[in-house]
Amino acid sequence: RLKLNISRNKKVILYFGFIREYKGLDLLIKALGLLDDSYDLIIAGEVYGNFIPYENLISEAGVRHRIQRHIRYIEEREIPIFFSAADVCMLPYRSATQSGIIGMSYHFDLPVITTNVGGLAEMVNEGKTGLIIDTPSPFMISAKIREFFDTLSFRNYLSNINEYKQRHSWDVFAESVIKLYKTI
Repeated sequence: RLKLNISRNKKVILYFGFIREYKGLDLLIKALGLLDDSYDLIIAGEVYGNFIPYENLISEAGVRHRIQRHIRYIEEREIPIFFSAADVCMLPYRSATQSGIIGMSYHFDLPVITTNVGGLAEMVNEGKTGLIIDTPSPFMISAKIREFFDTLSFRNYLSNINEYKQRHSWDVFAESVIKLYKTI
């Protein structure tokens, strides 16, 4: 947080990755407008198209002072800084199949909040590795963000994320493939 000039007292939400319409950044910006000043948002990623509509939403929502914008390609060496500065990673997608962002979040022991679209919810153990939003809307997103911080227990999330990572490790995957191979 020091490297990004973010207060220790803030509740920090991370939106990471490509910025595309279906990924719902606009919904997250509107949701931030429904939250008080104790919440900050980091947007880190490359935009596909134009960021001006998002800038307009930021102004309309009156949250410019609570959003750090890193609208560019994020170098690999920078990734740990963003994930380490956040309390939670947010995936407010309107549609999706899967996302590598959840795996990255877990790699950095960071819980996630995601919408229940495509296969995203399959990667989240509700209340243990993150939270799932039924409907991608600003109201539902802001409600889940509040719920996350109201019930926050990093120790519980951390142990559950570590357990998830162990169950889904390459070693476990390789053992499963060998076991399958031996049955054929």
